[in-house]
Amino acid sequence: MNISELHWERLLSIFQISLHSIICVAIFHFYSKHNFNCIISIILTLLIGFNPSLIYWSTYLMPDFLLAILTTLAWIFFVNFIYQFDRNNKINNFLVFSGIFCGLAIVTKPISMLSIVPFLFTFIIISKSSLNMLKAITLIIIINFSFHVSWEKYKEYYNPTSTFELLDFIEYSVNMTAIRGGLVDYGFGTPLYNEIKKKALLESAREFRIKFSYTMDSNPEYWKFNKSLSWEIKNDKEFAKKILFNAPLKLFICSISNWHAFFTKRCFGPGEGSFPYMPEIIRNFYTVGYALLYRPSLAIMLLISFIILWRKHFFILLISSGGILLYASLSIALLTPHGGEFPRYRVWIEYIMWFCALFPIGYLIGNVINRLKKL
Repeated sequence: MNISELHWERLLSIFQISLHSIICVAIFHFYSKHNFNCIISIILTLLIGFNPSLIYWSTYLMPDFLLAILTTLAWIFFVNFIYQFDRNNKINNFLVFSGIFCGLAIVTKPISMLSIVPFLFTFIIISKSSLNMLKAITLIIIINFSFHVSWEKYKEYYNPTSTFELLDFIEYSVNMTAIRGGLVDYGFGTPLYNEIKKKALLESAREFRIKFSYTMDSNPEYWKFNKSLSWEIKNDKEFAKKILFNAPLKLFICSISNWHAFFTKRCFGPGEGSFPYMPEIIRNFYTVGYALLYRPSLAIMLLISFIILWRKHFFILLISSGGILLYASLSIALLTPHGGEFPRYRVWIEYIMWFCALFPIGYLIGNVINRLKKL
C-alpha cells in the first residue's frame, strides 16, 4: 500500500468514526425523547458508543458499518415522522429524510431492499387511515426505490456487458447450508457433487446434521470438509439450483435453525496491542463486560425491553425496532452459510438493537437515582 492509499484510508476511517459520533449524539436525543433524563441518556449512549463491535468496524472500510449508519438514521427519522404525523396528520421532512437514507442503504447492500417494510407496517398499524397516510406511503416508496432504479440504470448505461443473477449473491450460502444439513444428495450430478465424490468425501457429507444449540457453532468436521474444497467449486451454481428446486423446505429449515444465534453470538473484542498504555485490569473489565452483555444478556434484555416498551405504550418504537430487528436477523440467517459470520453482519442493526436492549438498564439506573434522592 503506497502513502497516498494509506492517507485516504485514514481519512475514510476518521470519517466513519465521525459518523459513529454523530449517531451517538442522535441516540442520546432519542433516549431523552423517551423519558430518560440527561444522566441516564448519557450513560446508555456511552454504552453504545464504546461497543467494541461498532468501534472495531468503524475503522474498516466495509459496507456493513455504512449500512448500520444509514439504517439507524432512516429508523430515527421515520419514528420522528410518525410522532409528528400523529399530531397534525401532515407529511413532514422527516419522511423525506427517512426515504433517502433507506434508499441509500439499498445501494450500499442489496440485503436491505425490503428494510422499509417494517417502517411502513408500523405507520399503518399506528396511524389512522387517511388520504395523507396514503400519500406518505406512496412518497416514501418512490423515494426509497428511486435510488435502486437509478443505480441499476447507471450500471446498465455505463457497463452494459455486466450481468447479475440472484445466485451470484446466494450460491455459496445455499451450497454450504445444504451440505451442513446433510442435503448433499439433492445436488447429484453437479460439479460440486462430483468433486465431493472424487475426494471420497460423499459419505462424510451425508452424515452432516445441523444440531440445535445455544450458539449454533458449526461441526469441526464440517470445517475440515469445507477447507478441502476450492472457493470456485464451493460456488457451484448448478448445485445451488438443484438444492433450491429439489429441497427448498429442507433448506429453509436448515437456514432458519441458526436464527436465534443471531442474538447469542459474542461480539468482536479488541485484539492484542489495543488501547496502548491502558492498565490491563481496565482493558479486561472492558472486554469481559461487553462479552457478558452480548452473551447471555442480550437476548434477555431485548425481551425485557419489549415488555417495557409495551407497558409504557411506546408502540411506535416497539413495532418499528422489533420489525427491523426481525427483518435483519431473519434475512441474515437465511442468506448466511453459518452462524460464525453473524457478529460481522449483525453490525447492520447494532445501534437499533442496543438502543432497545439497554432500556432495562436505563430504568434500573433511574430507580437507583430516585432511591438515593429519597435518602
